[in-house]
Amino acid sequence: MKMPPSPARQEAEALAHNIPAERYDRIVRLAQAIFGAPIAALNLIGNDSQFTVASVGFPKGEIPVEDSVCRVTVLQDEILEVHDLREDERFSNIPAVAGPPRVRFYAGFPVHGQSGKNVGALCILDLVPRTLGRQQREMLADLGALLERELAVQEEMDLAGQVQQLMLPTSAPDIDGVEIAGRVQPAREAGGDYFDWFVVTEPGDAGKRLVVVLGDVMGKGLAASLIASEVRAVLRGHSRYTDVSDSVARTSTTTKHDLDANSRFSTLWVARLDPTTGVLEYIDAGHGLAIIASQRGYRRLYQEYVPLGAPIEDVWEKASDVLAPDELLVVVSDGVFDVLDDSFDEVEAKMPAILDPALSCRQIVDLIVDFAVFHAASDDVTAVAVRRIPRADGDVTSAGPASTT
Repeated sequence: MKMPPSPARQEAEALAHNIPAERYDRIVRLAQAIFGAPIAALNLIGNDSQFTVASVGFPKGEIPVEDSVCRVTVLQDEILEVHDLREDERFSNIPAVAGPPRVRFYAGFPVHGQSGKNVGALCILDLVPRTLGRQQREMLADLGALLERELAVQEEMDLAGQVQQLMLPTSAPDIDGVEIAGRVQPAREAGGDYFDWFVVTEPGDAGKRLVVVLGDVMGKGLAASLIASEVRAVLRGHSRYTDVSDSVARTSTTTKHDLDANSRFSTLWVARLDPTTGVLEYIDAGHGLAIIASQRGYRRLYQEYVPLGAPIEDVWEKASDVLAPDELLVVVSDGVFDVLDDSFDEVEAKMPAILDPALSCRQIVDLIVDFAVFHAASDDVTAVAVRRIPRADGDVTSAGPASTT
């Protein structure tokens, strides 16, 4: 009995491929304990497959939908209870009944997705025939409703993550003389890390400047992502009319209420680059994770300022440096330092390839993020890389040394 294609089946498959199973294992274990059944599972039903995403006594994974009992449960709006699967012609020949583990009893509650359609079932199975009492059926329905709420939250988180990714820059800025790339890898579906870049024109100066931003709102999940989106949007608005110091100060003032109300703070690293001269004006608001690197070594771009939303008032004054044509600006979030012992020396030692001039900024960013994810970073991971390149007219100018902070 193959399931007809439907939006509900597509919703189930999307959930199956994105669901963090550990969120549902607790409820499945609870069902197994309450009913004293050897097997309990949350199964999602796709067009061609059943996806067991949380289970006790049965392996997680994927089986053909025709070998599933839950495929029938999702077609109704009440508990499906089968006293003896061997005696039911719909199920007597499926592998789990005809062969090991030779299940006999089944009870499943249809679980709704965000669309309101049935996407799967919370089920319990036993190796002997049995019958649920009225109170047991109510308890199974209560546990199924709890799973539905968890699935609804999951889908909201997936959507928030998609929206957050769509808000990040996806194309090169409209400015000559710069190569840039960035990437965020959230610890969850959505997170507090973000990066941004955009082009502004200095007052009284026809030349374009590139603004580069990396921010990190304390915490993970939906709340952090919403506040990160707010800080990003506010900073963009203020940066178009003021210099880097004033734009950070105004962003702090504008977002202060929401940061305070949610007991959050946001570290922020923002810079304004003149691609012709390489002059880089920057503010480090509690971030501390930016370097200019080359084969000659690296130097940190660091200031001892507090983050936005901190209980202590601060005045952020810009510092400056110069990005030479053979140098690379790298800014990362603290998720990278989960695996690097809080040392830029570790970056140079463990990822020397980031200084390879043959690598593009995109390759460098992927190298950093993939390294942190591979080594099980527990926080959101973000990296931005910027390099000056010859402009369309072939000119790349160095302004010479500048003061650093």
